[in-house]
Amino acid sequence: MWYLVDVADTARPVRYVASEGKVGERRLHRAIRPNSLAVAAQSMIEQCAATGELGSSELLVRGVRYVVLTVPVAGPGEEVLAVQMWVGEAGIAPPPPPDVDAFVWDGPRWVVFSSGRGGTVLPVGHDVLHGAWLMSRIIECEGRDRLMTAALDPEPGVRWSGAMEVLTVDGARTARVFGWFRYHRDGALCGLLLRVQSDREPGIVLPTYHHDAAAALLGGTTALVDTQRMRLVDWLTPPISGIAWLHHPSSAPEPDSIGDLEFELGASHPIHPEDRERYLGLLLELAAGRTDEARATVRLLAVTGHWQPVDLYCVRLPRASPRFVTVLIRLVGDPAR
Repeated sequence: MWYLVDVADTARPVRYVASEGKVGERRLHRAIRPNSLAVAAQSMIEQCAATGELGSSELLVRGVRYVVLTVPVAGPGEEVLAVQMWVGEAGIAPPPPPDVDAFVWDGPRWVVFSSGRGGTVLPVGHDVLHGAWLMSRIIECEGRDRLMTAALDPEPGVRWSGAMEVLTVDGARTARVFGWFRYHRDGALCGLLLRVQSDREPGIVLPTYHHDAAAALLGGTTALVDTQRMRLVDWLTPPISGIAWLHHPSSAPEPDSIGDLEFELGASHPIHPEDRERYLGLLLELAAGRTDEARATVRLLAVTGHWQPVDLYCVRLPRASPRFVTVLIRLVGDPAR
């Protein structure tokens, strides 16, 4: 049987039953019997977490031979965030381990760091992704507001776990995962997403129909902005294509783009330098309660390297903290208007 073990709590492995698509968390010495096998498994987990290397051992326990395998689950900088462990009788070939996305979510910068190897949700080759992009991949999640709160302001001891329906890497299908998020270090969470169900083929209605329909009717895209951090924290509808959104997989520069766009995409704000002060001032007015709505036209960096004018319509969320503002973004001259 495969287990997932968070290196921050190696005594509580998560058991994954593939045939049932279920997960369960138990104390190591209750999940694995007899006790001598559990002791050996604990030692191998700790060694794998410390070295980042695969482990394999065969043990004779009460006349039965067991095989214990350990596989490191790396995060950014090859830091081992978790260990996958197989425990079973010798002679029985283990199935492939379930997919695990492992990452560190930096709250103040609202950026997700990973190894770049990819997974069910995270695309290969993208070791830095925007937190809003990650939130946009979560289709269904009980307690989404608590998850966002934990990620925005991580504090020692904070934890969140639960089932999720997520968009897979291709964006056309969904998969069921179980997620664990816990305090990792100052201002950051460790996130683990364990795949518990294979891809679901899209039906007549796409899983993102409510977001796509809203975007089509509005003629633009909507986003949630945190005025305390002055960062976009969630896409409420799909982002406008062709814009160089920071740390977004679709923001690859075009072959004939102008300027040093690779630098711009990784280090700059997508709003034109001459427009930023006006944009930030507008948000501060809303956050201070001096106005309930505001409009402005700014220029956003396009993947071609040019600047694309857009209209912004910003409103305070009713019955919500003044910290958050909703922004409607429309291309200037968009016929949908």
